[in-house]
Amino acid sequence: MNARVLTVALVAFLAGQPSFAADGDVTGLFSTFLKEKAGDISGAEIHIVPNPKGYSAVVQASEGAPGFPEVIDVVVKGATLVFTIPERSASGFSPGTYNGTVTKEGLRLRGPRRLYGDYFLPRKGSFSQ
Repeated sequence: MNARVLTVALVAFLAGQPSFAADGDVTGLFSTFLKEKAGDISGAEIHIVPNPKGYSAVVQASEGAPGFPEVIDVVVKGATLVFTIPERSASGFSPGTYNGTVTKEGLRLRGPRRLYGDYFLPRKGSFSQ
C-alpha cells in the first residue's frame, strides 16, 4: 500500500514539473557557429537567459569575422519569442525584428530577409568554449 501511495505521489509531482522546451522554457544556447577551412567563422549564436524582468539574449552572428556580442531584451510567450536588433547593432545580425520558436531540438528563427530570414539554430555548446 505504501509503495502505491508513493508511486501516485511521485507521478503527480512529476506531472506538474515543466518539461524541456515546453511551457515557456526558452532558455538555452543555440548555435551554428563553425570555423571554415580558410579560418573564417560563419553562423550565429543566441544565448537566452532569464533576467529580473523576463528574458535577455546575447546575440552574435558572423559572415567571416564575428560581430560584437550584444545583450538585447526578449519578449517570450510560451515557446515563442520576439526580439529586435537595433539599427546601429554591431552584432552581425541584420537590424529588424526576429520571431522564434523554441523546441527541445533548437530555435527556428524568422527575421528580416537575407541570411536569417528562416534559420534554424540547434541547441549545443558555445563555439567559444
